[in-house]
Amino acid sequence: MTNFLMLAVVFFVFIAAVMRWAGSPIAWSVEIAQLLFVWLIFLGANRSLRENRHIGVDFFVKKLPNNLRNIIDIIIYLLILAFLLFISRFGILLSIENSVRQISSLTISYAYISASVPVGCFIMSITTIGKIREKILALGTVS
Repeated sequence: MTNFLMLAVVFFVFIAAVMRWAGSPIAWSVEIAQLLFVWLIFLGANRSLRENRHIGVDFFVKKLPNNLRNIIDIIIYLLILAFLLFISRFGILLSIENSVRQISSLTISYAYISASVPVGCFIMSITTIGKIREKILALGTVS
């Protein structure tokens, strides 16, 4: 899904640039690209979280025993979960506030853009809970 969204963003920005160069700018193309890009950010962040591809400094943590490393990971995932829930709350309020606002050249609500925040945070919360569960189960198996 994220690959498709990235291709769509590139396509719409390219079309907008070509049409502007040709003297017939298309305003809606950039706004669709903006909408897709915001969703791409949150879905891509979830994909990175799921695949353990976020940047991390683990030089010292890798030298710790497995149980201690898993405990530290659980604490970090709990902090991430708390942050995601905090941001979700404000994302919901932002989406409600933006429900009356329209994207300038389109007749759709700006809430479709701002809804990416609570939806993306909710999806990442599910992923984070799964990561916490994995680490708790790993605590029971490592001696």
